[in-house]
Amino acid sequence: MKKIFVTLTVLSLALGAQATKNASFKVESTNQNEIQIQLEANADVLGLQFDVTYDPAQITLSESDISHMFDGSDSRSNMSVYSKVKEPGLARVIMFDLGGQPILNANNLENVISLSYTVENSTKAANVKVSNIVLAGHHGEEVSLDKDEVEITLDTESVDQPYETSIVGNFPNPFNPTTKIEFNLKNAGHVDVAVYDLQGRKVANLYSGLLEAKEGHVFTWDASNVASGQYFARITAPGFSDVLNMTMIK
Repeated sequence: MKKIFVTLTVLSLALGAQATKNASFKVESTNQNEIQIQLEANADVLGLQFDVTYDPAQITLSESDISHMFDGSDSRSNMSVYSKVKEPGLARVIMFDLGGQPILNANNLENVISLSYTVENSTKAANVKVSNIVLAGHHGEEVSLDKDEVEITLDTESVDQPYETSIVGNFPNPFNPTTKIEFNLKNAGHVDVAVYDLQGRKVANLYSGLLEAKEGHVFTWDASNVASGQYFARITAPGFSDVLNMTMIK
C-alpha cells in the first residue's frame, strides 16, 4: 500500500499543472551532524520531493535518520516522509500527508525536514547537493521555486573528543510518534541502545554494535506501534550505562 501512495505522489509532483506562486528552498547545516530543509512559500505546499547527492567516503546518510521536524503537539506530526538511499552517495526524499494537510501553509517560513549524517572522513569539508526539487500545491499543481538546486559545504573537520560519555537527551519530548535520542561517546567500542517500558520489557532495539568516539551520536525511535505512556532508553557503552526517561503522547 505504501508503494501505491508513493507512486501516486511522485506522479502528482512530477506531472502537476502549471506552476503557481513562488517558493524558496534552503539547506542549513547545524552543529550536531544534521542538515535541515527550510521552506518559504506564498502558496500552500502539500508535497515535497528532492534528491540529495554527497560523497559516501566523507559522510553517510541513513534512511532512518531522515524525518520531519514537527513535534507531537503539531497537527502535522503524522506527516509521511519516505526516503530511499538509491545508491551510495544518492538519496531521494518524498514528504506528504495522506489526509491532504499542507506541509507548509501559505506565507510562512519553516524548517520541515531533518537529515542526520555520520562523518566518515573528518579531514576535510564535504559538499552536499540537493537537486530535482519539486513542490506540489493543491490538486498536484506545481509551486515554482527560486532555484532548481542548492549546494552546501559541511564542516567535517576533526573535533576534540567529548570529556565524558553522557546522554544529551531526546528531542522532542513529549513526542508523537518519533523522537531522536542523542548521546556523547568518549571511548570507541560496543554500544547498545534499546527502549523499555515501565515494566522493564524491551520494546525496541535501536542499535547494537561498534561506534566511534564523538559527540552527537543520534538514533531515532519510531514509537508508532506502542501505546502512549512513559518509556526509557538505556544506553550501554564502554564503562558506561544510563537511562533516559521519555514520554509518548498520541
